[in-house]
Amino acid sequence: MHPVDLILDSSMAVRQKFKFNGVPDATISPQGKRRSIMNDFKSLKPISVYSTKQAVGDGFLIQVDQKISQEAGIRHPVYLTRSVWDKYVEVPKEMEGHQDEAGRLGDVLFMFAFFARKESSSRVLFKLLVQLPDAGDWEQNEKVTDRSNRLLREVTLKALIIARDFDDPSPAIFIMKPFED
Repeated sequence: MHPVDLILDSSMAVRQKFKFNGVPDATISPQGKRRSIMNDFKSLKPISVYSTKQAVGDGFLIQVDQKISQEAGIRHPVYLTRSVWDKYVEVPKEMEGHQDEAGRLGDVLFMFAFFARKESSSRVLFKLLVQLPDAGDWEQNEKVTDRSNRLLREVTLKALIIARDFDDPSPAIFIMKPFED
């Protein structure tokens, strides 16, 4: 049988076999009844759960003050990963006196809000310019914008708009580096 004939075939077995690149979303029992694969997992218990509250308590996530995020036009809670906070919000010693933490945090939030308004997805990649000392600590999400000024980096960050916690389905925004989860 030619592959095109499989696509045109309307039998349940063929449709299920080739749905989503060969991964069926349901199985057919010997009696011909459709049974969801997701039902197989309902009896299982999670091995471990790490909540947003625990991550904030452990210092892996930093929750942005609601008043600050509202100034940027964001109405949902915002969390930044520790690595984003340490590298792009905290002021490096070489930049003290020229920049402050509130301004750098505002840059991250305003650029997120700007890009998020153009996006319809719950995953937003956005760029911002950050001034950092040229100490050889460049990361894969950073690039030079102007060869004459290696202090200014174009940084790409990722934001996920998802449930705040496993027991709190209200939306929250998690800002991280593109290669973080």
